[in-house]
Amino acid sequence: MAKISKTGIDLIKEFEGCHLTAYRDEVGVWTIGYGITNADKSITGTTIKQGLKISQSTAEKWLEESLNKKYLPLVMKYDTRYGWNQNEIDALVSFAYNIGSIDQLTANGSRSRDVIADKMLEYNKAGGTVYRGLVRRREAEQKLFLIPAEEEKEVEKRENCFAPVKSPETCDSIEEFLKKRDFKSGEHNLRLIAAENCKKGPVKDALLLLAKEGRLRKPDGLNKKG
Repeated sequence: MAKISKTGIDLIKEFEGCHLTAYRDEVGVWTIGYGITNADKSITGTTIKQGLKISQSTAEKWLEESLNKKYLPLVMKYDTRYGWNQNEIDALVSFAYNIGSIDQLTANGSRSRDVIADKMLEYNKAGGTVYRGLVRRREAEQKLFLIPAEEEKEVEKRENCFAPVKSPETCDSIEEFLKKRDFKSGEHNLRLIAAENCKKGPVKDALLLLAKEGRLRKPDGLNKKG
């Protein structure tokens, strides 16, 4: 199940700041904690007004509940269209938390990722005035949005390395190839196959190359020669 990560939460905390006493923001909206307003009354259960004070733990609780219950769904409703990675989720939840939604940003899911990233920078005003803090926030969100989720890509890449070979002139799987040639199908061999396949291409080619070079272990512990 998708959720905002610590990276996203920390980004929001950095720009929102934490105020344990209610205050009016730049445009006069009563705010408390990490940017919580009366728009979040379903989370807070109270009216934010002059004199209201909360604890740090309450500020943390309200932020987490607001992000997960209210703002994450606003991003994930477009997941079937885009298939957001974690960095995109974090950036967009931060954006939605500040702006209110990503509907306009994505043009209701009709814009490309590149256009979405470009358009982020335009949301730098409050009450018609450009604020440096909003400029910096949009830049930080855009930067995070554009960072590839390398870990996710690496997992997918490794999984593809172990995909069964479906070709008439080869075996049905890596394990079958190894078994027919008296090689172990253990972790050492699979790691070699994965590494070589990710660099060189088809599983079949990687297997043949490794076998030829004598880099696969046989059951007796000896490497195949020739």
